Amino acid sequence: MEYTLKSNGSVKLAFALIGGGLATTVVAPAVAHADTVKVEKGQTLKSIAKEHHVTVKALAKANHLKTNAKVSEDQDLEVPDPPKTYTVKAGDTVSEIAYEHGLKTEDVLKWNNLSFSDSQIYIGDELNLQDPNQPQENDKQITTQNQGNSNVHQASLVGDTKAEQIVNLAVQYANMGIPYQWGGESLNGFDCSGLTQYIYRQVGIQINRDTIHQEQNVDTTDVASASDVINTARPGDLLFWGSHGASYHVAIYIGNGKFVAAPQPGQNVDIETVSDYFKPSFVGRVVR
Repeated sequence: MEYTLKSNGSVKLAFALIGGGLATTVVAPAVAHADTVKVEKGQTLKSIAKEHHVTVKALAKANHLKTNAKVSEDQDLEVPDPPKTYTVKAGDTVSEIAYEHGLKTEDVLKWNNLSFSDSQIYIGDELNLQDPNQPQENDKQITTQNQGNSNVHQASLVGDTKAEQIVNLAVQYANMGIPYQWGGESLNGFDCSGLTQYIYRQVGIQINRDTIHQEQNVDTTDVASASDVINTARPGDLLFWGSHGASYHVAIYIGNGKFVAAPQPGQNVDIETVSDYFKPSFVGRVVR
């Protein structure tokens, strides 16, 4: 199961939900400011952008900030209107386009008459980022509806192999707004090892509950750098932080230098990028 992104010739991309590799920077069109919001405790540009279905770049630009700028509690931010469409560029995938705009992959697929099994996108295509049959009247209202539904929505088990199914589920859960919860092991909230155990269980693989005991379920390979991780890990592998027998964090590698994790209190299950600043210590392989 693959996305095929075509220009003059077809380019096959690995795994339906993470094909395309490194994310292409999303350039948001200039839009009118639709709303002013007050920053709440613990919020970031990223979380506010996701909540209002705009890119971090668009939100930062509207407020004359850098994309990595920190915001303060009670700070007023101008939120631009969410874009109605997006023009596909080289390297794009539906899942990453959805993620950048705080949308669910399955919604973007549906709005564009695509599906997980038939999801070809082409350079230059205009993808709908809103339901063309039901114009969105109020972004705040839609955000509330999405938040109310996110934790009861069931992800689709799609893929020809267990590794593909693991990646598919991980990306879907990263788009559902599931919060970090210490000891959490359900769609109401996950901690890092609760998420990995839950996803593996969905594809029929039983692994232990906590990070240290999950080490016992895998064949491990130490990694020394972010590039080492990318060269070593395969989609569906586990990434561990910490020393052997004392790991403190775990995530699911989805390919192309990206992983899905339940990061920390105040954050949601999310797609992140491997970096030397926060580098896994070793890779664990369950699926062969």
